[in-house]
Amino acid sequence: MTDVFPPTSAAALLALCAGEWLSLRSRFQPAASDDDWHDSDKGELKVQWSPASNGEGLGTLAVQGPNQCQGRLTFHSNGSLSSGDGQQGQWRLQADGRLELEHSAGGCQLTETIWFRKPNLRLRSLLIWRAGELQGARFCSEIRRVSR
Repeated sequence: MTDVFPPTSAAALLALCAGEWLSLRSRFQPAASDDDWHDSDKGELKVQWSPASNGEGLGTLAVQGPNQCQGRLTFHSNGSLSSGDGQQGQWRLQADGRLELEHSAGGCQLTETIWFRKPNLRLRSLLIWRAGELQGARFCSEIRRVSR
C-alpha cells in the first residue's frame, strides 16, 4: 500500500487497491415494473496488484470475487488496458483522483470509476450502455479488511 493519500498517479491508486475488501454492491436496471429495478448484496473481494517489471506499462490488477470468480486487467502506459479474456479498453486518471475505465463486453459499453475517500474506503461505480441506452448501473462501497 502506498504512503501518500490521496494517490497522485494511476499506479499509486492501483497499488492502494491491493488487499482484502468487504463489499456492499447495489445493482440498478431499468425495468417495466417498480418491483424488479434493483438488488444488493455483500461479498468479499481479494485484489492483487503486480507492477510491471519491464518498465512497459503500469502493471496488472487481479480481482477474485465471490464464488471464486476472477478477473484480470493489465494497465499500459499509453492509457490502454486489456483483460485476461482479450477485451481492450482505455483508462484515465482524473485530476480529482478518480480512475475511469472504459471497455466493451457482451455487446455493451462499460464505464467504471474507482476512487478512494480514505485509504481503507474504496468506492466504485459502473454504467452499462448498449446502443446509446442505459442498461444498468452498479455502485460498490468497499472497506478494507485489516488485521490488528
